[in-house]
Amino acid sequence: MWATSTAVVLATLATSATATALGGADAPAQLNYVTKINVGEQAACTGTLVDPQWVLTAATCFAADGRPPAGKPAVTTTVTVGRTDLTQTNGSVLSAIRLVPHADRDLVLVKLAARITDPAIKPVPLATTPAAAGEKLTKAGFGRTKTEWVPDKLHTGTFTVASTTNTTVDLDGSDTATVCKGDAGGPALRTVNGTTELVAVNSRSWQGGCLGNDPAETRTGAIDTRVDDIGAWVASTVTRVTDHTGDGKSDVAYLYNYGTNTDGTNHTALWLQTSTGSGFNGPVKSWDSGTDSWDWNLSKTVSGDFNGDGLADVGVLYKYPNTSDGRGHSALWTFTSTGTGFNAPVKVWDSGTGSWSWDSSAPVSGDFNGDGLADVGVLYKYANTSDGRGHSALWTFTSTGTGINAPVRKWDSGDGSWTWDNSMPVAGDFNGDGKSDVGALYKYGNTSDGRGHSALWTFTSTGTGINAPVKAWDSGTGSWTWDRTKVA
Repeated sequence: MWATSTAVVLATLATSATATALGGADAPAQLNYVTKINVGEQAACTGTLVDPQWVLTAATCFAADGRPPAGKPAVTTTVTVGRTDLTQTNGSVLSAIRLVPHADRDLVLVKLAARITDPAIKPVPLATTPAAAGEKLTKAGFGRTKTEWVPDKLHTGTFTVASTTNTTVDLDGSDTATVCKGDAGGPALRTVNGTTELVAVNSRSWQGGCLGNDPAETRTGAIDTRVDDIGAWVASTVTRVTDHTGDGKSDVAYLYNYGTNTDGTNHTALWLQTSTGSGFNGPVKSWDSGTDSWDWNLSKTVSGDFNGDGLADVGVLYKYPNTSDGRGHSALWTFTSTGTGFNAPVKVWDSGTGSWSWDSSAPVSGDFNGDGLADVGVLYKYANTSDGRGHSALWTFTSTGTGINAPVRKWDSGDGSWTWDNSMPVAGDFNGDGKSDVGALYKYGNTSDGRGHSALWTFTSTGTGINAPVKAWDSGTGSWTWDRTKVA
């Protein structure tokens, strides 16, 4: 596909299978967040790393009409990250596993098969202010130049902003700055106070002076797609944990109890209700436990992409009947998403008879080690001590991509402290380092007037462990009745 500047020229060139590139100077090594995208044998484009596991590029790299379907790329796609010279061996070459197109712009987010963990390769932040007329922007791309058909090096050029619309930026090129074949999806960058930010993404150009283009074409202008106002879309896409279909919208899964059978057992099913963007489709049953099985009341659910395929799965911490000593027996099951429903559950861990009292466990889902796979964290309560106080610990079940590792205790409160019954956990990346942390809203004993006293504590992840909790907020004595609060 070609990057062109008018519908007339696009229609004329639409039969080509080659994507568009930038003729200019060799790029500095610092631009190692600019990526080379190979869409099978059909096209080569440029993209920008905007998250450790996501690249932003032009949707026309994957579909001539700019409307690729959400989900797995139609053809095998690889992304080279961390190299401004493709002959080098540094960086990574990763498969693209998921596409999330923007609803009304020539943009698509591409999920990589693994997170980029090299500290020398840092995602570039999105701009938050639009390009201004007369502003100079640096564009970068791996495409064709005036003299090279398939260059190995990333090239850059300086363009001047001519004007902006609600969704696009018109750019004036020059004899030394021309967007050519292979540059589609490449970034337009500005640097403010030493920080480089992504302002726009290449969509179309005239390709004047590019090797193989009509020599009579001398225009070097380009049209880019604005990205300064899409921060919320990017953030919600890369952090979404309930997108079970991979279309970029959050869905709702229900573990539903049909009621107690005559013999006292329950009957359970897993239903999926998908988002349309403006509402929800009716729920569809994707799994049924069968009569007299899966006591719904003994299940606690979490959502997350446990196998790294870009689709959110469902995890269930399930309690079996108590043993003779009254202790619970627990297991962790996962329902992996198919994109339209869920596979039958697979038991990925079992506590063993007479252990892990489910009633004393509060599970959350998050990527605690930063490998791009969702893990399960459990705030667990041990038996009360002689003074009636709880003893709590934080455990993590890390995903392997094909299963779940046995839980590892990352923190222990110590005897006679942290009454689990008074804790409500939630997971999220609170410090922005790309790893999920755990927050806990904790209730202290009631004051004389019967009101609760609450505080918010955070357990930040180190990637290999969890730091001891730090109190981030305290309601003050006699305030914030915890019993009347739910975390989200």
